[in-house]
Amino acid sequence: MGIINNAAQEAAIRHETGPALVLAGPGSGKTYVITNRLKYLTENLDIDASSVLTITFTKAAAAEMKSRTFSLMGEKASALNFGTFHAVFYSILRRTFRLTSENIITDNIRNTLLRDILRELCIKVTDQNALICGLISAISRRKNIISEDVTDDGNSLIDRDEFNAVYEKYSKRMNELRLLDFDDMLLKCRELFLKRPEILKQWQQRYKWILIDEFQDINPLQYEVVKMLALPENNLFAVGDDDQSIYGFRGSRPGIMKEFKNEYYDMALYRLSVNYRSAGPIVAAAGTVIADNRDRFEKEITAFDISGDIVEIKEFTDREAE
Repeated sequence: MGIINNAAQEAAIRHETGPALVLAGPGSGKTYVITNRLKYLTENLDIDASSVLTITFTKAAAAEMKSRTFSLMGEKASALNFGTFHAVFYSILRRTFRLTSENIITDNIRNTLLRDILRELCIKVTDQNALICGLISAISRRKNIISEDVTDDGNSLIDRDEFNAVYEKYSKRMNELRLLDFDDMLLKCRELFLKRPEILKQWQQRYKWILIDEFQDINPLQYEVVKMLALPENNLFAVGDDDQSIYGFRGSRPGIMKEFKNEYYDMALYRLSVNYRSAGPIVAAAGTVIADNRDRFEKEITAFDISGDIVEIKEFTDREAE
């Protein structure tokens, strides 16, 4: 069933200036709202399309968002900007420092670099491959939470002091080789904005309207950089559902949605609470389960289609029986 426009969706689409948080429950038409808001900004408010940036979390989501916007707006959408956090902020670094693909570290080079560092530090473990996988994850978390307080120090195969030594050497070697890993695309952009306010101002003037999809999966580093970019107008339109966060292992924090509400005290809050995807019994059952989550926005999700069979709960003895 296609999304049927409702009052909550229309209110979010027609939000004017300043920060806004859209609580978009499952199947409530968040993509419909984002694409139609892009149309509203450019056609009704006469906003320059090139000054509008839409950020998603995956390339596939960015491509889908772009495709649906073109279907809605036609060639008028060609000047709009779509991309993932990493793609957007890497493009800023690339233009500032004239980077090329050769500045992006490959998996093989990173693994070799970490093996060399482990050898230099005389860190020996039974399963070095497992350690390197754990180190890559722990280094990523360290960068994305902008803190040295990382509870996982490399799959628990080395202690905290050893991890800190590895991290320091890894960062130093990456700088010496002028290489970036996936997380550096944001971390180095943050450093650039802090050290070069004139560069930050250029990009603030370029992207005056920022829309973020799946906001519940944002992490502290992404949040800090996007806040800097949104200044001074703070035309930040964040869409998400704190009950649907799936990237905690990467450092995402759905609690940032509540921080957003506290930080932008003058923000507008819109609730998309009609589920057009699932039947009534499924929505009711899911609501009962998710209500046990703590530290969340209270929601009352209802189904557009209230019909449907009752939900059956079954148990199985093993995977094969299931």
